[in-house]
Amino acid sequence: MKHEGGAALLAKWEQLDAQRWRGWRSEVYREQTQYFRNHQHRMDYPRYIANGWQIGSGPVESGCKRLVTQRLKGAGMRWKERGTNTMCHLRALLLSHPSQWNHYWAASEPTLHLQN
Repeated sequence: MKHEGGAALLAKWEQLDAQRWRGWRSEVYREQTQYFRNHQHRMDYPRYIANGWQIGSGPVESGCKRLVTQRLKGAGMRWKERGTNTMCHLRALLLSHPSQWNHYWAASEPTLHLQN
């Protein structure tokens, strides 16, 4: 897939003689074929690499660890799901749209945003 993309893999997958397959093999083949049909536009890895884009999950996993886990699991911190969700949204807003930060806080009463 890295060198030819999802469309090439799907073409090879569909060339398999799956007509004789029964039971779970047939179901797995059907599910996987459908998955690749639905998502091949997301598997254009040769183009991604040519553009210098990451195709691995490492940067995303590292970002999650740095931006979420370390910030929410500090010493003495206890977060409920609602507070965690709010904190993650605020962090994303600050990092992706700094100009919107003040607009967000001015839009409503600050006490509504700080509830955990």
